[in-house]
Amino acid sequence: MLSSRHQSVLKEIDAARCVGSWSTASALAAKLAKHGSPGHVFGSIVSSEAELEEYLAKVEWSPQEHWSDDGIMQRSSNGVRVTARYPMNISSSPKQLEALEKRLQKIGKHTLSDEEAYQLSVVTAKVYFYGSKFEQCQAAVDSLATTIPDEGAMSPVYVRQLYMAQMVMRGITAEMHGGMDTAHSMYDTALVTLKERLSSQAALVVPRGSAAGAEKSHEELVNWAEEALYRRAMASLAQDNIDRGTDELAVYIRVMDNVTPATFRVFRRLRANRLHMQLERQSIGTDSSAATQAKERVMASHRRQMALLKATYAFPRANEAHAEVLAEVDGAARDWELVRAFSRVESLRLLEVLYEAVFLTFNSPQVLRHLVHVLVRFGDYHEARLAFVTYRELVERQLERVKKALGSGSKIDSGLESVNNILRTVVVGARLFLVHLDSAHDCLSVVHFANDLIDDVEARDPDHQIIPPVPETIRAQVALWKGAAHGRLAQRSREPSNRADHHCAALQLLRQAAELNPQLYEAHYFLALELALGTRDIAAATAAAKQAAALDATRLDAWHLLVLLSTARKDYAKALQICEVAMRQSVWWPAYNESQPDANKSEESVAHSHALHDKDAKAPMGSVDAGMDFFGLAMTHMAIEGRHHGFDTSLDAQPRLFALYASVFGSVVAAGDESDDVASAMEAAGISIGLLAVGDLRTGHHTHPSHLVPSQASGRPSLARSLARSVFSKHTRFSSHGEYPPLPFSASEDAGEVADVPKLPDHPGQSDHPGQPDQPKRQRSMPHLRAPSGDGSVLSADIPTEAFFDKHGGGRSSTVTHMHSNRSVYSTAVATRQSHQRAQARRALCSLWLATGTAFVALQRLDEAGGAVAEALAAWPESPEALTMRGQLAAAEGQHVMALNEFHAAVALEANNIRAAVALACVEHELGRRDVALGLLKNITRAHGWCDPEAWYWLGRLEHELALECDSDARTQMLRRALKYSSYALELESSQPVRPFSILRP
Repeated sequence: MLSSRHQSVLKEIDAARCVGSWSTASALAAKLAKHGSPGHVFGSIVSSEAELEEYLAKVEWSPQEHWSDDGIMQRSSNGVRVTARYPMNISSSPKQLEALEKRLQKIGKHTLSDEEAYQLSVVTAKVYFYGSKFEQCQAAVDSLATTIPDEGAMSPVYVRQLYMAQMVMRGITAEMHGGMDTAHSMYDTALVTLKERLSSQAALVVPRGSAAGAEKSHEELVNWAEEALYRRAMASLAQDNIDRGTDELAVYIRVMDNVTPATFRVFRRLRANRLHMQLERQSIGTDSSAATQAKERVMASHRRQMALLKATYAFPRANEAHAEVLAEVDGAARDWELVRAFSRVESLRLLEVLYEAVFLTFNSPQVLRHLVHVLVRFGDYHEARLAFVTYRELVERQLERVKKALGSGSKIDSGLESVNNILRTVVVGARLFLVHLDSAHDCLSVVHFANDLIDDVEARDPDHQIIPPVPETIRAQVALWKGAAHGRLAQRSREPSNRADHHCAALQLLRQAAELNPQLYEAHYFLALELALGTRDIAAATAAAKQAAALDATRLDAWHLLVLLSTARKDYAKALQICEVAMRQSVWWPAYNESQPDANKSEESVAHSHALHDKDAKAPMGSVDAGMDFFGLAMTHMAIEGRHHGFDTSLDAQPRLFALYASVFGSVVAAGDESDDVASAMEAAGISIGLLAVGDLRTGHHTHPSHLVPSQASGRPSLARSLARSVFSKHTRFSSHGEYPPLPFSASEDAGEVADVPKLPDHPGQSDHPGQPDQPKRQRSMPHLRAPSGDGSVLSADIPTEAFFDKHGGGRSSTVTHMHSNRSVYSTAVATRQSHQRAQARRALCSLWLATGTAFVALQRLDEAGGAVAEALAAWPESPEALTMRGQLAAAEGQHVMALNEFHAAVALEANNIRAAVALACVEHELGRRDVALGLLKNITRAHGWCDPEAWYWLGRLEHELALECDSDARTQMLRRALKYSSYALELESSQPVRPFSILRP
């Protein structure tokens, strides 16, 4: 029997061994190792183990190098083979281990209790194991039982770790002999037995020496419980038991997420998580239901992978990009597509991964390429533009290296962006500029860059020995968006010759796109639209629109164009038939068909009864974008009904349209004018870029969003500024309205900060409220390019970056009310999907009321028409169409001055508004100022009104009136011009649709 003093020492030794405090354990064991004292044999065993562990703790090793190829899965005819490295060991036994072997053999000659004999066998096996003497190790543990020993007096708790070491060593030696089934049984038995001995709240994996374990280079060589968890999954995969292996690997990952310190075994966990994502990807395949079920797991796995990458890799050096991070970015983008994670919240989670990757790779083009795609899908077009501009700047630099390599015949770096990837991203950028940002010139710049790249590659590598050929589908997309941009410029051109040049170029390029890829829907649709807008070639436009509708019958824009083309032929019955066919196949048809308000209610009471501003209003039938297309088609259907069956019929359809408006735009109106950019959405979701840590994986915790750096220009949190603050020290400020000269930055005392620019001189318009931004224009940005070497004060002025850390004063600061809700009459809304939808909601409601007013005018109910126009202006006060109609009503009542004011206001808001300009000329004519009216009409018909029959009619009428007052010589020429103008007006009227073709322009 041991004395109470010895029992106390044994408890302290047990605790020290459990936590890995080997110096303490060795000192306590020395008290028991005195010759003849009780427990001296056990003390010698503990001292030997402590010497072994202290020696191992000094071994320098790199987990990153040791497990560099761990978790690589290969399939062959023999099944699945997964690389799983054995634990780190010392290949050649040093003298220390040999001395320990001899000492332990000497201890074995003593008379030992069962507990001492068990511990001696396990410790001896560990010495053999670390010394790579696996045959002796196997012999030492094979005689031991596979059940955990009873808790003895010497090591009641630590015996569990000895048991795990015994079972893991038996499993590894079985693996070395090909016994995967035996190895799996050993690991599984050990883990099940250990869990039975632990409480429900106890951690399964506890790194010993946690303080030292926090440093990856000093991790313990083997943590037996962690090794059992990992190798159990690897053994199942090696036996081609994929389902069991995937589940066991998920258990390993989940357990390690809760380990302390959080960085323990971070590189092996990185490999395990990557393997698990590959297995998940294979299990999903093409099964849509499996993809839906795995969606949350897949997104959580990628967030974990990015946190592990951040814990593994440091910030890159110059001209360095982490291949592991780039592979993760590609995998994340692919998996989001696989599981169809396209909602705003799901896109935010992918953006979190991508923004973290931007930081880790310092603006790798590969990451920015994915970022452009996801930002466009999310709907933050302003941020997408900045990311694309950065991407283009970087790939242009890479292409210079490619051209040099092609010229010298040397090998191209495999880490560079491929030409086809660049071109695909350029196509996305072209669409972004034309469709979402309404910038045809920027779109042309982008596609010219793509054409130059294609031509350059063809010239330098005509046989495609180094660079693969550009697919016809990409060439078709480039031609498509170049043609669409020329078509947009043709409609905006004021010069007839310039307009004709753009129109011819558009037709040529769009036909080329349709020939290169006959299955390209947009090529046929844009060709049909250009034929309708540019030349009024109704037959050719109809043929092209039919091809587009045949390629994708679910898209309503081609159907809508077919409807307008039918009305241009004055075939209203056919137009109604096409319209109804198209509407019935839309997901929004039930919302329109089932909205039958009470017939006893008046139109206005029905309209106001719908909860247009109800915060519970949603778009249950389909996306808002699809609903907007359907609403536009329904408006055209109502206009045709009025033209074909009378305006009483169109008024009967008004309640259904108001109900449809509530269904489509209810959620948009309810959202109000809240910020909907990526930074605001991430702040609302509690996501903070640059602060994701491995420790956050325990509870899925997101770092508090207050760490987002606010933009000094708008006061809104900016993702880009949060990244750039830790990356940049020198910047150039760039605005969407032009470039600003470099600002004098100075270094801050804090290494991570940049000092504010000295305050500008006081200005009468400066804000009196400290802490508020001095300029209301909103600036946000991606972090862009690395500062140049040397002592340059800022980046070169040609690099478009908006990341800046200054307070630039201005005279409009009084319009800013506070940091997070600034509004300015001088600035436009930032381009996002929701801001576009809000604008469309205002326009749609205004158009609906104007259509009601038009019907009232046709029915000579002018008072009610005035009320409808007032409602239209309430919906959209800046509507040129509503102001024009109010002016027309005033003119009909003889109030010419009021009408002039309304028309001038409409033209001031939209200089290209034909209806307002023609109405202005008509009033000038009524007031007797025929020379002014004639000048206006000539300008209109020369510029944007070249295809407007009313403008040509009034021009011919004025020419005829003036001809009657001239002498005979001039009269003949003027009458000929009047006849020519009137004939052209009649020709245009014969092909005039019920609504202008331009409403379909994207």
